[in-house]
Amino acid sequence: MDPSKKRHYRQQRVALTEDLRRRFASSVFSQPAPAVAKRFGLPYLLAYNIINGRVSSITERHYRLLFGEAPPEAQILRVTSDYFRDMVELWLYLNDDTTKLDLYRDLFAGRDVERPDYRVFTGYIKTVPPEVEHRMEQKFLDNGIDRKTMLHWIETFKQIPKRERVPYRRIRPHLLFLQEQIGIHPSAILHQQFNRYESGRLKSVPRHVFQRVEAMRRAAEKALNSGREIKIQRLRERVYGPKAGYTLYAEVAEELHFLKSVAGKGPKRYLGRTAAPYEQGKVKRIAGWRAATIQRECRRFLDLNPGVPLQILPRRLRQHQLAGLFKLLIERAADILSRPDGVVVEQQILTPSHRKTEYEKEVYGFTLFEKAPKTLGMRKKAFDLMVARNCDIFRQVGRYTRRWYLSDLYLKELTAKRGFNLISAKYELLAVQMKQGVSIGRCVN
Repeated sequence: MDPSKKRHYRQQRVALTEDLRRRFASSVFSQPAPAVAKRFGLPYLLAYNIINGRVSSITERHYRLLFGEAPPEAQILRVTSDYFRDMVELWLYLNDDTTKLDLYRDLFAGRDVERPDYRVFTGYIKTVPPEVEHRMEQKFLDNGIDRKTMLHWIETFKQIPKRERVPYRRIRPHLLFLQEQIGIHPSAILHQQFNRYESGRLKSVPRHVFQRVEAMRRAAEKALNSGREIKIQRLRERVYGPKAGYTLYAEVAEELHFLKSVAGKGPKRYLGRTAAPYEQGKVKRIAGWRAATIQRECRRFLDLNPGVPLQILPRRLRQHQLAGLFKLLIERAADILSRPDGVVVEQQILTPSHRKTEYEKEVYGFTLFEKAPKTLGMRKKAFDLMVARNCDIFRQVGRYTRRWYLSDLYLKELTAKRGFNLISAKYELLAVQMKQGVSIGRCVN
């Protein structure tokens, strides 16, 4: 679609302010409705509602007909949602890890995100505020996709045949599995009464519901295979939501057993009752302050008894202890890599495996420079430090077309290279330790 035709693609609604009514009081608002309708070519009912103050806004086209001028931006209240919805559908197609709830939180900041109004995405609501449309448009611009390219992609995307709904019989086995194995009732997932599908009154589900249930089935199988109750309970909370002020008993069960078997402290002093109802699954949660007390007592016991073997510690405390050990090892590795011999090893790992012409081929694709840290699993500051110290290497695999891009082929090679995780850890550590104003060896050639 030609961007010059965009104005017809997104009709605007303009506010009829008191100032506007005063300016055109004699020429428009003082005339009878039939005269206004005939003179300006408006439907009679619309003219009647405008004259009698029954509408607070009109379309941009009707504004031009009535007042003979373009509406000021400040008075634009709403725009038709067609363009907005097309952008949303394209964005969700290109970013399959993003949900409509994620978009709603980004676009409608300040609204109740616990009860999002999805009608704005379905077209039931015909208009949206212009600032919401702008935010959606800005998402593409931030990713290096200009308006003309985006409009072309929208038109291409519309040509792709879509199956919007999936037969219920395909989702039924997954729903029954989740109900029997995890205890999640199908109605909570379908947002409809289960018997409406079972009786045949409803015969299909939206594709996104089918995909979500498939993903939940995979997550449920993984949780069951792990044998950890906490993973199963967390999966349930994804559907039913947490309870304010309470913590899942499974979150602290290991710590409670540790206090009982090693520290000799019974569960009743922390739970206010025996642990039997919790162990049998009759009670799922405990008060948040009780959970905090249990965790605090575990840490206090370890501080007083540092010689407790790692293998008998609860998983959470064991991971905490190991994290400290790993941190020391990473600091040692980073120190070695910062020495002259280590710098040579670093450059050998970062050096591209192919010629520059190979990385310039479109077939491999390119990633926006700002998005590369996420691909490599690094924080932005650490990535910037690495590039600054090795700018000549990154120039060989970069491309500049109004913005800097890195070859996807190189990024894929880098993540697979042995030793890159140590280099990444080195710059993550440097990023944490670096103080404000300290030189980072930025390349300025």
